[in-house]
Amino acid sequence: MNKPHKSFSVAECKIQASILLKALHSRDVASSEKAAKRFQLLAEFRKLSLGGITQADIKRKHALSVIAIEKGFQSWADLKCQYPFICGGFLNHWFANYAEAKSYQHLNGGFLLPFKNQFFICDSDYITNLGFNPVDPDWKLIGQDWANPDHKEAWKRLYKKWMNIQGARHE
Repeated sequence: MNKPHKSFSVAECKIQASILLKALHSRDVASSEKAAKRFQLLAEFRKLSLGGITQADIKRKHALSVIAIEKGFQSWADLKCQYPFICGGFLNHWFANYAEAKSYQHLNGGFLLPFKNQFFICDSDYITNLGFNPVDPDWKLIGQDWANPDHKEAWKRLYKKWMNIQGARHE
């Protein structure tokens, strides 16, 4: 499998979050304020002054959320789940919105996956390359649609398998 460039890995995003937290707590006022400004992306810190943010109880989870938002995801959970979906060497059909992707899938088949605010349709070879079994009955139960699954429990089982696949790749 083609591996994404290091700077685009989930592990690198975690490192970036750690660097952001260190900058926030830096004795260098300029670095600290620059980092604090980035935390204003989060709703819970949007109304705080930069000084208020530097004094707030900011945790790693907040820094991870900032990194995810800066990379175009809605949350850290979305980044962690969707980032590894992207691998090279495959022609997939990309769509700007869900309705277009679903319409294409309805007519042509395939697996519907999200990435940031877009969607793409891939084939079973792509799903196999990700580490899934494309004939797993849970794919059929969710309508081969990761973004808006027909069956929530089947999606949870697939999500658990996906987290196990990701864990195995990093061991």
